[in-house]
Formats: sequence, structure tokens, C-alpha cells
Amino acid sequence: MANYSTVYGNVGSVTPFHTTVSDHSCSLLISVNTQSMGQINFVVSPQTFVLEQHTFGPGEPIIAIYDTSVPVPLIYPPQYQAVVLAQNSFGYRAALNYFDEDLLSVDQTMKLNIPSDGSTQVLLVNGQNFTYNPGDHYLFILYMSDSMNSSTEVTPRKIIVFCYPDE
Repeated sequence: MANYSTVYGNVGSVTPFHTTVSDHSCSLLISVNTQSMGQINFVVSPQTFVLEQHTFGPGEPIIAIYDTSVPVPLIYPPQYQAVVLAQNSFGYRAALNYFDEDLLSVDQTMKLNIPSDGSTQVLLVNGQNFTYNPGDHYLFILYMSDSMNSSTEVTPRKIIVFCYPDE
């Protein structure tokens, strides 16, 4: 099972990603400056989910999530394949994890509390409303750090449900 890590920082640069001189791929390299880890580069491919299809520019606050189980080149600065990117103008915290039908993450570090008042947006990756229990899916969640009610309970502001073709 995938294990995701979240990075918070500011975009340093956005450049085309080339593996050869004649490469005209559809990938980008986003350099992110972080307080805790310095510079980190993220390869953004057509398969990367970008929340609200935001176009990033230098200086913007960003959330980047990558899969720690994917092999990476041993280079500096480190370079990871981005799985999810989101603009972070409001100082959100984020997570990508598999949540069971009770909305408990598979690593049991987070339990989601979804209020019945509709204050939490639950969307599909295409931006459409998801009207069922989002459990039993991989979920990308955005929440405010002050929404931690206990050591594990989180009230997200937004949930993106990742469905797979056989669902």
C-alpha cells in the first residue's frame, strides 16, 4: 500500500522537465522551498492531481504530496514524483490516505468528522459533488490545524475522493 508524505512550502520556480535535450514531454519541475527541509523538486506529470487545476507561479504557497514508496534518484536537491498539488493561501494542513467506511485512516492516525451542516465539501477529482459516504477510498483532505479535536479527529474543509474505474 502506498505511503504518502506531505510537504509545505513556497514555489521557487516552475520549468519544463526534460530527460533529454530533444525531450518535449508534458511534465514540469516545480521547485519548492521549505522551512524544514530546504529545497525539494517535484516532477509534475499529466497524472498528478492538481486541486482546482491551479497554475503555480514563483512565490506561491503550495502543498505537495508524494508517495514515499516510489524509488527516487539520489540527487540534491531531492526530487519526487508529485501525486497531489494544492495552492495553500489559507494555511491548510493536508493528508492523502486510505480511509475505511468509518472514516478512520488505514494507519489509524486520523479519524474524519464530517459535519451534517454541509460545511465540508466532498468532491470527486473532476470537481463534482460526491453524495455518498467517502469512506473505503483514498481521500485527499484539507483542514485547518486548529480543527484537530483530539489526537486523531479532524474536521476537514474539503475532501477529494479518488475513485478507480472498477468502482
